[in-house]
Amino acid sequence: MSNMTGWVLTQGVFQLPVLLVLVVGLVLVAVRRDQLSRLAKGLAVAGCSVLLIGIVADTAWLASIPTLLAGDPSPTEFDMIRAGVSIVLTICHTLGLGLLIGGVLAGGLQHRSRQVNLS
Repeated sequence: MSNMTGWVLTQGVFQLPVLLVLVVGLVLVAVRRDQLSRLAKGLAVAGCSVLLIGIVADTAWLASIPTLLAGDPSPTEFDMIRAGVSIVLTICHTLGLGLLIGGVLAGGLQHRSRQVNLS
């Protein structure tokens, strides 16, 4: 196995637990779809999806570093690329978490308002 293949596999293995949690989250939303408000479902699915895209992009970025460095970029060029990728990944992570939190709150508020109306 080449160093590059080992590097790519290592990055994938480290991202696997997060990937599994997000997939399980999507499955749980699908299983409980009748118990969740439309807003809660939409926000939860959107949040998990954005985070999944972020995980795939992060893995691709980490896997591409050896190839990028093989092209012998200047330190300034590499830092600019790294900063750009970091900004995009941070936005993805923040947006995904925000959507998930919104889904939890929307589901909780929906459930609470049903309890109040039944009393």
